[in-house]
Amino acid sequence: MKKLILLLALAFVMCGCIEQNADGSYKIGGEIKVVVIDSCEYITMQYRSAHKGNCKFCAERRRKEQEELIHKIKEQ
Repeated sequence: MKKLILLLALAFVMCGCIEQNADGSYKIGGEIKVVVIDSCEYITMQYRSAHKGNCKFCAERRRKEQEELIHKIKEQ
């Protein structure tokens, strides 16, 4: 029974992987594709793109901007 559960878990892991292109992009489904540009992820579909907003680079940049803003407010 343990071997069957292990085999099923392995099958789910292998089937759940997303095929990633050499440039870091991958397809979500149909024409929807995720592209990485300057360490940021963008969702593209039919010649349009939108920033996902959950990348580590942007989160770090937002954190630094907030710290600078707090510092400027405290100075006043």
